[in-house]
Amino acid sequence: MVETPAGLMECTEVYAREGTCRPSSYGTTKLSRIWVVKAGGQWLQCQFPDLGSRCVKVFAPPPTNLPYPAFQ
Repeated sequence: MVETPAGLMECTEVYAREGTCRPSSYGTTKLSRIWVVKAGGQWLQCQFPDLGSRCVKVFAPPPTNLPYPAFQ
């Protein structure tokens, strides 16, 4: 998920590139999602759209990079 001037977009890759994002369906369609945020100088992927949810470093090695179910 990335916030843009056009609104919230969901992307299929960690890095938002042209052609890999579409308008968000969050709240209307149940999909497997992770939320990528930059906090404290580190990129994290979180289970929900807040830092209070389970978050791990984006570049952590498996299996620690996805320690939770991501269906939302």
